Amino acid sequence: MRKPLRQRRLRLARQPPVQLTQRGQLDRSCHADVKLHGKNAIVSLASMLKQLFQNSMTARSQAAYSDLVLRLRNAETAVHAVKVGDEAPSFLLPNAEGQLIASEDLLAAGPLVVTFFRGGWCPYCDLAMRAMEEALQDIQAAGAGFVAIWPETGGLALRVKRERSLTYELLVDVDHSVAMQFGIVFRMPDLYREMLIDEGTDLAKRQGNPSWLVPMTATYVIAPNGVVLYAFVDGDFTLRAEPAEVIAFLKTLKL
Repeated sequence: MRKPLRQRRLRLARQPPVQLTQRGQLDRSCHADVKLHGKNAIVSLASMLKQLFQNSMTARSQAAYSDLVLRLRNAETAVHAVKVGDEAPSFLLPNAEGQLIASEDLLAAGPLVVTFFRGGWCPYCDLAMRAMEEALQDIQAAGAGFVAIWPETGGLALRVKRERSLTYELLVDVDHSVAMQFGIVFRMPDLYREMLIDEGTDLAKRQGNPSWLVPMTATYVIAPNGVVLYAFVDGDFTLRAEPAEVIAFLKTLKL
């Protein structure tokens, strides 16, 4: 019987995240600068995120980032998220084009990879969106589907999808209902919220509500029967599930 991957916990220190493979062995492969997958060379998303962090952090953004991650760690927010072995919440959400997409229909076609993004304003999400687009063909070749979920309304999903040439479904989680069911929602701390407002980013306007709620970094692989097989959840928004790691995991599935 396959040993389930352990749910990732919050970390404040920027050490390379370590994840247990199905055999319980440490896997640091996602931190290589370049991966070979099939005939294609895939640049590690982790290396791009690290470079973005190093090049873009100011004294103010560093303080806001540290405050956010520390608050989530102390609250053990990620510990309460949906875990491997849990039944994934079902959902019915509009896509960027306004069509309703049901998780039941997606799972009928096979395993499903679900990723949550904070929004189009987040440069780390931007890198992750593009990386998942690059990995989409390999995800599908491994027999799985892929959808992304985010909380931004007012046509922003369609605009971002067109601007970034995304071909996968970008679903709009109105009022964070699905992210709440997954247990990954938190309220943006004042320090970070004030910084975003000063930079011209108003989540109340972008999300169509005044809550200032945001999903944590999260990627799940869900079996056709709705059970979670893989879970990456982290309160540090600069860390994301590595696409090549997700693809490798999908290839191990025998459903």
